[in-house]
Amino acid sequence: MSGIVDLTGQHFGFLEVISMTNERKHGKVVWLCKCECENVCKVTSNNLKNGSTISCGCYNKKNLARCRTKHGLYKSRIYNIYICMKERCYNPNTKSYKDYGDRGIEVCDEWLGEDGFKNFYEWSVANGYDNSLSIDRINVNGNYEPSNCKWSTSTEQNNNTRRNNNITLNCETHTISEWSRIKGLSRNTLVARLRNGWSIEDSLNKPVKK
Repeated sequence: MSGIVDLTGQHFGFLEVISMTNERKHGKVVWLCKCECENVCKVTSNNLKNGSTISCGCYNKKNLARCRTKHGLYKSRIYNIYICMKERCYNPNTKSYKDYGDRGIEVCDEWLGEDGFKNFYEWSVANGYDNSLSIDRINVNGNYEPSNCKWSTSTEQNNNTRRNNNITLNCETHTISEWSRIKGLSRNTLVARLRNGWSIEDSLNKPVKK
């Protein structure tokens, strides 16, 4: 096992490493592990060490079931907004990550963790949420947190639309000027694209040809 750190007997999450296998996956050593639920599985050294895999899969299934039954809102619009908010900030594979997580935008601790959605939901209800609204950050360079977010009433949205040409994408609403700062595009470019019939997504996401 020259050059290979022996992980036998070590614990990673719910897994205990039993032995090294002769298999390799993407050039990484594959280890035989036993889960606390008694299932046996094979995991690469990378996934063990970086925490990507902490069980045979039972934890994710139980966690998903718990989330679905805990609040009964996993199919609701507000839950989708909550998930989109976190994806924008923490999932590099999300298209809009570059405009949020990559810029250092985060979700506050109160809205993360086991009670994160419960806290977010309670704040939303207390601050005027209904199914016609989208979440706004007051400071477009600030984080998602109670002091920097609001749900606008329909009247406010209509007024803002007439004055500021508000645009909503991925459950978040901003003025054209704010989107131009977020996306790094000039306001004139966004206005021209929208006037020429471009979709909101293309107007905001397509790079300017040089």
